[in-house]
Amino acid sequence: MKTNKQYVSILLITGLLSLNACKEKSKEVPVEETKTAETALTVTEDNYVQAETDWNWNVQQASTPINHWLHKEPVTKENQTIIRSNADVVYSLALVDVSEGATFTIPKRENGAMQLMQLIDENHFTRKVIFAGESATLTPKDLSGGTYVYILARTRISDDLGETKQAQKGMIIDAKSAIPYKSKGFKSEDVEAFRTKLIKDVTEDHLEIVGAKGFGEKPSDVDKVNYLHVAAMGWGGLPPKYAQYTALIKGQGSGAKNQTLTFPKPDLDYDKGGFFSITTYNAESWIGEENFYISMDRMKDNGDGTVTVDFNSGTPYSVDVSEGWNGTLRLYLPKDANKTLEEINHFVTIPISKK
Repeated sequence: MKTNKQYVSILLITGLLSLNACKEKSKEVPVEETKTAETALTVTEDNYVQAETDWNWNVQQASTPINHWLHKEPVTKENQTIIRSNADVVYSLALVDVSEGATFTIPKRENGAMQLMQLIDENHFTRKVIFAGESATLTPKDLSGGTYVYILARTRISDDLGETKQAQKGMIIDAKSAIPYKSKGFKSEDVEAFRTKLIKDVTEDHLEIVGAKGFGEKPSDVDKVNYLHVAAMGWGGLPPKYAQYTALIKGQGSGAKNQTLTFPKPDLDYDKGGFFSITTYNAESWIGEENFYISMDRMKDNGDGTVTVDFNSGTPYSVDVSEGWNGTLRLYLPKDANKTLEEINHFVTIPISKK
């Protein structure tokens, strides 16, 4: 039986599946394959991460031209397309040619809400994360390989949807070259098969995966086992220094009235827009209620370093849940990644109780 710590280590990865799925991966999307079946590159442990990146980049380029944004909409009960959708942020995606340099800019966000661009290279290393009010220029020398970066931008959803969309559209890509990405030649079905094998290592064979050893900014940040498996289970996930996730709320599942949960307020970089939230799902892991989500701003501040969330209670800080429900705690911008992991490990020991 897994300890809480072991369980959370896996959930740090599985919580990121929604990031991977937010790109609406689909076999119906045409993926460029430049080589025939006879000459296609074989997917191996040594090249799988690049193959997974290539798969994702091909999907992006099939939908959106090089150096251009694909802005997603906020998820709702009505428009959800994947299980366990993330209601915290809206995503913006782009594949960018940096062969002659590219500058990335996020204007200051007047309400102080979190907005960031994660810049990922072909080896799935997060080479840079920039926040609202910041700018950065990347060239090939700043990457661990290749001449392209993938932007996975996250804009926290504010109370004003118009402001949120304006913030999305305000992000700037200034690339000096616009050469379309050329597929490396892996067959998409081979990449998908290898991905499935790695996911089964965790979900069926109970391999323990630790996000902190798989999502990194450079090769020395990761080890091979975690590096391979997090690319399969959550390609595009932020390193733990920027975000952490867990799918476990102790006592989840009851549809009874007047349930409550009190837990310590996490130590996040609130000055930079850090925040935390709880999202709830029905027994099939879909959004099942209109009032399914609560950010820290709506939770009850108890004045003693703790916050409270109710379930099916009708209070201003309550969310609605049905029998068999499950929930996710998400935390953004930890001050200390290791301390935040300890806080998550403690969180999953705190049971929901009756009021």
